[in-house]
Amino acid sequence: MCKGADTVITERLTEESKSSRTMKKTQKYVDAFAEEGLRTLYLAERYIDDDEYEAWNKESKASKLEINNRDEKVAAVDEKIEINLELIGSTAIEDRL
Repeated sequence: MCKGADTVITERLTEESKSSRTMKKTQKYVDAFAEEGLRTLYLAERYIDDDEYEAWNKESKASKLEINNRDEKVAAVDEKIEINLELIGSTAIEDRL
């Protein structure tokens, strides 16, 4: 599962999910929540098999041990797994600054 800003998550969705009924309904709610001044996030998911997870996890652990450019390396590895997602909904909260 993954959560994030609508613009970021939309880039990571499958084409099917981008044109789905779920996307249309979710976007309608997100637009209404945003008009109320709420902070919104999309929620998405993708099922992966054990082999894919193990390979990614090994790379993820290695990136977290890096001394130079750790944040960039961790982000790059995370982006490898956050692809072909299916939108499942959204959240909205009041974010008092």
